[in-house]
Amino acid sequence: MRKYLSFLLICLLSFSSFSFAQEDSAKSKPTEKVETLSQSEITQISDNMKVLADKARTLKGDRLAIVQLEIYNTNENLRKVLRAAVEQDDPDVEFLSHQLQLQTQYYQFYLSYVEKKLDTLQTDIEQASKEDRLLKQIPLNELRIAQANLYAEQYQNYAWLRKLGNDVQEPLSAFKDKLQELTQFTSAALNYSLTHRDSLQGQLEGLPTDQASQLKLEISYLQRDIDTYSKGLSRLADTADSLDIDTVQFRQKLFVATGDITHDILTWGVMKSTLISWFTQFKAWFMKSSPNMLLNVFMFVLIMAIARVFAQVVHHILKKAVKAPHLKLSNLMQQFILSMSVKIIFCVALLIALAQVGLDLTPVIAGLGVAGIIIGFALQDTLSNFASGMMLLIYRPFDEGDWINAAGVEGTVNDVSLVNTTIRTFDNEVLLVPNSKIWMEVIINRTYEKVRRVDMVFRVGYKESVPKVEKLFEDILAADERVLKTPAPIIRVSALDDSSVRFIVRPWVRTDDYVDVLWDTTREVKLRFDEHGIVFPYPQQDVHLHTSNAQDLSVSTKDKAE
Repeated sequence: MRKYLSFLLICLLSFSSFSFAQEDSAKSKPTEKVETLSQSEITQISDNMKVLADKARTLKGDRLAIVQLEIYNTNENLRKVLRAAVEQDDPDVEFLSHQLQLQTQYYQFYLSYVEKKLDTLQTDIEQASKEDRLLKQIPLNELRIAQANLYAEQYQNYAWLRKLGNDVQEPLSAFKDKLQELTQFTSAALNYSLTHRDSLQGQLEGLPTDQASQLKLEISYLQRDIDTYSKGLSRLADTADSLDIDTVQFRQKLFVATGDITHDILTWGVMKSTLISWFTQFKAWFMKSSPNMLLNVFMFVLIMAIARVFAQVVHHILKKAVKAPHLKLSNLMQQFILSMSVKIIFCVALLIALAQVGLDLTPVIAGLGVAGIIIGFALQDTLSNFASGMMLLIYRPFDEGDWINAAGVEGTVNDVSLVNTTIRTFDNEVLLVPNSKIWMEVIINRTYEKVRRVDMVFRVGYKESVPKVEKLFEDILAADERVLKTPAPIIRVSALDDSSVRFIVRPWVRTDDYVDVLWDTTREVKLRFDEHGIVFPYPQQDVHLHTSNAQDLSVSTKDKAE
C-alpha cells in the first residue's frame, strides 16, 4: 500500500507543477504576519517532497523503492504538521487553508488515478490464467486498501478546512456521494465473494484430486478478495460514520465475513440487522432441510426402537440358554453374557442409525482406534484389572454369594465387574477390590464345595475315661440333624499333651451349615461335659518348700493336672 501511495505522490509531484507554482506565488505575496514555525516546517517538507520526486524519476529497482518509501513517510509527516497547525489556538487560517486546498487537489488526483489503475488491473486479472491471477491479485488488493485510506484522508482534509471556516459544503456533498457509492460497491463485492466461496466449498466433497486442487486455488483467490474487501469496507464504514451515512448493513456484512466482535457490532442497529439476517438464513435452511432432517430423525428413532425390541428378544433367549445345566456357567458369567449382548446390540444399532442420518463413520472409527491406543497407554492399570476380570469370569474361582478370602479381604461376593470385585464383609462393610489384586494372589473359596468338614479340637484331663468322652461326642453329633451321616464323622484321640488329652472332632456338614454347626457343637460339648462332671484341664503347678541340714532352701515344683 505504501508503494502505491508513494507512486501516486511521484506522479502528482511530476505532473502538477502548477500547484507548487501557485503555492510559491502565495508565499511571495507580502503579508503582515511573520512566518510561523509551522509555516516554515510545512514549506520545508513540501520542498523535500519535490526534491525526492525529481530524484525518483531517474531511479529504478531497490533505489526507487527506497525513495518511494521516503516520499510516503514525508507526506505522513506533512499531514501530522498540518494537523498540529490546525488544532493550535491561533492558526494561520489563510496559509493553512491554502495548504489544505492543495491537499484536497492532490487527493482528488490520487483517487482519480486509483480508480483508473484499479480498472486496468482488474481487466488484466480477468484475462490472466488462474495461476497468474494470484500474483496479479497482490497489487490489486493493495490498491483497494490504499483507495479506502485515501478516502479517509480526503475526508480529514475537508474536516480541517471546515474547522478553519472554509465553505466545503458543495465539494463535501459530492465526496459523500462517491464515498457512499464506493462503500456499497465494496459491500456488494464482499457479499459476492462470500457467496461464491461458500458455493465452491460445497462442491469440494467427492471431487477427484485434480479438480479439487483447482477449486482450492479458486477458493484461495476468493479468500484474498474477502480479506481485502473486509479491510477496505471497515475503513470506508468508519469514514462514512463521520458523514452520518447509515453503515448498519455494511457492518453487519463485515461481522458475517470476519466474525470479529467490535464496539460497532454491539450497537442496536447492527445487532438487529445481524439477528434478522441470521433468522432469515435459518428459516431458509429449515424450509429446505426440514423434510430430509425429519426423515433422518424418524429413521434414527425407528432403528433404535427396533434395536431395543431385538435386544429384549435376544436377552430372553440367552437367559434361558445360559442357564442350561450342561453349560455349568456361573451366575457372574451369565450376567456378563446377558449384559454384553444387550450393549453390543445397542452399539451396532447406534452406528447403523448414525450412518442412516448421513454421518460418515470412517473418521469416527479411525478416531476411536487412535483414541484406544492412547487410552491403553494411559490406563494400563485399569486394563490389567480388565484382563483379570475376564480371567475371573472364565475360570470361575468363585461365584456371586460365595464366601472367599482373597487379597487380604474375607467376606461374601456381591458382584464382579470387569474392573473390580465387590465384597461384603461379615460386619457389613462393602469393599471394592481391584481384580488384579485378587487374581494375582491366593483365592480361598470357603463355599465352593457343597459339603465341608468342621474341624474342632477338645482337651480333657488324664483322669477322664476316653471311651466315655468319645461316646459323648458321638451322641452330640448324632443328635444334630445337620451333621451328615456320610461321610461319617471322625472322633479320635489325636495327641497326649503335657496336661491334657487332645480329641479331634470332625463332622461333615452342608456348606451353608458350617458356621452354625461349629458354634452349636462347641456350646453343646460344654453343656454335656458340665452335666457329666468332665472338666477342661488347665496347667497347674504344686510348689513344695523344705530345708536341708545345711539350712539351704530348695524349691521343688511338680506339674499337676486336675
